[in-house]
Amino acid sequence: MNSNVLKLNNNKTEYIVFSSKQHVKKTENLHIKIGSSYINLSMSIRNLGNILDNTLGIEKQVNSISKSCYYQIRNIGLIHKYINDKSCKT
Repeated sequence: MNSNVLKLNNNKTEYIVFSSKQHVKKTENLHIKIGSSYINLSMSIRNLGNILDNTLGIEKQVNSISKSCYYQIRNIGLIHKYINDKSCKT
C-alpha cells in the first residue's frame, strides 16, 4: 500500500463477515491486521444507501427507513398550517 501512496483511515476502515445466524458467534473474534493497523469488525455496513447486516437481514434497513419517514411526516405536521391541503397531502 505504501508503494501506491495509500493509507488506511483507522476510524473509517472496517470489514464485515456474512454468515448465518447460527454462525455469527464464531465470527465475532476474528481480527484483521494490515501493517500495524487492526481493522474493526462491523455488524452492519451502509453501501449505496442500503444497510446490510452480517446475516443479510433487513431489520436495520427497515428501521432506518421508518425513522426517516417519521422525521419527514413530523416536519410536515409542523408546517401544515402554512401550506394548502393539496400540498400537505402530496
